Amino acid sequence: MAAYTTGLTKTYDPSDRPALDNVNVAFRAGELCAIMGPPGAGKSTLLACLAGHEPPSVGKVYVGRGDARPWLPQQVRQICRGEVGFVLSHSRPFPGRTVLENLEWAAALAGRPDDIARAERVAGILGLLEDLHTPAGHLPADLQHLTMCAAALLPDPSVLLVDESDTGPLSASTLAVLRRCTAELGTTVVAVTGSPEAAALADRVVFLATGRVAGIITRPAEDVVHELREIFAGRHASRSYVPEQGGPPASSSASAADPGPPERQPADA
Repeated sequence: MAAYTTGLTKTYDPSDRPALDNVNVAFRAGELCAIMGPPGAGKSTLLACLAGHEPPSVGKVYVGRGDARPWLPQQVRQICRGEVGFVLSHSRPFPGRTVLENLEWAAALAGRPDDIARAERVAGILGLLEDLHTPAGHLPADLQHLTMCAAALLPDPSVLLVDESDTGPLSASTLAVLRRCTAELGTTVVAVTGSPEAAALADRVVFLATGRVAGIITRPAEDVVHELREIFAGRHASRSYVPEQGGPPASSSASAADPGPPERQPADA
């Protein structure tokens, strides 16, 4: 497993319901997983907790190559830089700098200022090679978001977390590009999307509602994703997860237990 949570609860206001409520979910190495749910379901909070930006109020988050491990507070900065790439909804490249200059800046922050070959490889995987010398501000919103994904991938994280841009939903074309990261880099990608068409490209879809896991489906079809999105937008269903001894919580399906996609070994970056 690349990452998983056990009993993850996040509370901002004790007088209000938790943003996340006893969330048990696992992400397999090398998979593309879509996160869906209505506004306020806890999607962005889940990503923030996985990235170490928000500490759990209760429960634990595990992340890492091979066997996932729990974080210690003093490890959060190192893990965020080395193990987790995070693209927030409001992440933007420097508009006056070219895509390449944005990637060079990100590489310097990641401690890899001279690794231009890595920057060009990641840009090629994300379909940005032709735009390397274009000012990022001249690109459409989806390519700007992919530029931030490329920047987050430069340190070779084991997990890439991608929130929907506040300029619009994560499209099917963007999810198709992110799938290449799983195939060519071995990166686990967890992405928030409100598009059933996009979610249908994922290995699995995790539905959240009122801070809880409402259902998980494997190898989804677009019409099924659309129908379940509407169902889970109107209600929530708590799920019981029984952790395997010494490992992450077992997965659940919206309809029946499903072992999910086979484990894939990360490719050498």
